[in-house]
Amino acid sequence: MQKGFIICVDDQPEIVGSLMTQLERAVGHACEIEVAESAAEALQVLDELEEQNEQVDIIITDEIMPGMQGSQFLEIVHNRNPNIMTVILTGQAGFDDVVYAVNHADLNRCIKKPWDYEDLKSIVLDLIKKARVKRMNERLAQDLVTEKNKAEAIVHSIADGIIVFDGNDRISLVNSACTEILGRTEEELLGKRILDVIELKELIMLLVEASHRLNEVVSNEVVLPRAGGMDDTTIIAIAKTLRDKDDHPLGVVTVLRDVTREKEINRMKANFLSTVSHELRTPLTSILSTYELLLQESLGELNEDQREFIALSKKQGEFLSELIENLIDLTTLEANRMELLTTPLDIETLTRELSQEAKEAANAKGLQFELVIEPELPKILADDHKITRMFKNLLSNAIKFTEHGSVQLQICRVQEGIQISVCDSGIGISSEYFDKIFDKFFQVDNSSTREFGGSGAGLAICRAIVLAHHGRIWVESTLNHGSTFYVILPFTPYNQPDNEHQASS
Repeated sequence: MQKGFIICVDDQPEIVGSLMTQLERAVGHACEIEVAESAAEALQVLDELEEQNEQVDIIITDEIMPGMQGSQFLEIVHNRNPNIMTVILTGQAGFDDVVYAVNHADLNRCIKKPWDYEDLKSIVLDLIKKARVKRMNERLAQDLVTEKNKAEAIVHSIADGIIVFDGNDRISLVNSACTEILGRTEEELLGKRILDVIELKELIMLLVEASHRLNEVVSNEVVLPRAGGMDDTTIIAIAKTLRDKDDHPLGVVTVLRDVTREKEINRMKANFLSTVSHELRTPLTSILSTYELLLQESLGELNEDQREFIALSKKQGEFLSELIENLIDLTTLEANRMELLTTPLDIETLTRELSQEAKEAANAKGLQFELVIEPELPKILADDHKITRMFKNLLSNAIKFTEHGSVQLQICRVQEGIQISVCDSGIGISSEYFDKIFDKFFQVDNSSTREFGGSGAGLAICRAIVLAHHGRIWVESTLNHGSTFYVILPFTPYNQPDNEHQASS
């Protein structure tokens, strides 16, 4: 460890010499000793040491000196560097001098002449420790301030809004993006409760929900109304409770992401896809009808090559037609926009009708198809057309991605409602893609899936349909061993009494 310095000041050379000798003997291993015969000379020594970046631990000075009193000298030292320990060494100083030094120089000790060596040694060693602890604390405080400033700079540079609530639900931190999104200044927000500055029910409920979660992240879409005819701002609010090492809540941090522009772009994209898809569907329908007439030989006989060519073109046209239908569905079948035409649906009858077509497609690939239906299933309120589309997409995927083995469709009743499961022995899905496969246009990017083609829209459509019916959809799969897709369509007030009756009989 670098040695510190002790400066001894006394106008009597024999006193300062004796003091230097005793200090070198007592603490020479820890400090260098410098001497001065006046306050002015001592200040010069202090200047020189500071210019060399040396640490001065203690200044010991006589009180009664020509030119400047020791207490006044220590006041100057304290104002320049409050980390230096100060000691008055005197035999004549009065009470008022000591009080002045205590009040103005943060005097640490007063030693009366003549001093005892052991007392001097003990006092100086104690003050050396205090000086170094004080400097260390100052460095730590400076480091803390530096890190705090760095963290605040990072927070303010983030494009998303950040707002932090303390344990009393008051705003303790906001960044520049947050003040811009909320339309409030930092002064208007800090220290306030969210209710005091902004009337946003969705955001308040989100904070309440986050405060009751352990380590979960919660999110919600919030619309901020704007005055003066300006368009509303749409944000995604993401909140999580802050906790200490003992898991005690410290507050809630919330990220506000302005998605107004993204939503507008998505709306424009959806409108474009819808327009293009509808414009393509009409001529494509005419083309497919022409292929059908040709294959029926209504326009003349076909040789084998002609029939094969037209059949192939018709198949590709049907694939294109399915893609267009998927694009149309994706622009309209989002859970928050979908309009359901619900009627009492006999799920067993519908399943048996659809399974016949699926069985033929499976058998054409050499696959076994099995249908398992629990008897006396209750009817559910559902949109017949959309549930049919969901079934077709799930069964089509199972058959498409299975080259050997079987496909099974099972319908049964569970506590939540009607459970549908489509199980295959196909290529399977890696667990890292379980959530992503339900995103629009997502396809697992590997050689085993690219060869099967498709738009990647089928499962997204299935999810939109299921969510619109307030149901659940998920997958369980093992790579290279097959997949099972599960759907639960909940019971409704229409069938609940009937369900309860059946359950009790």
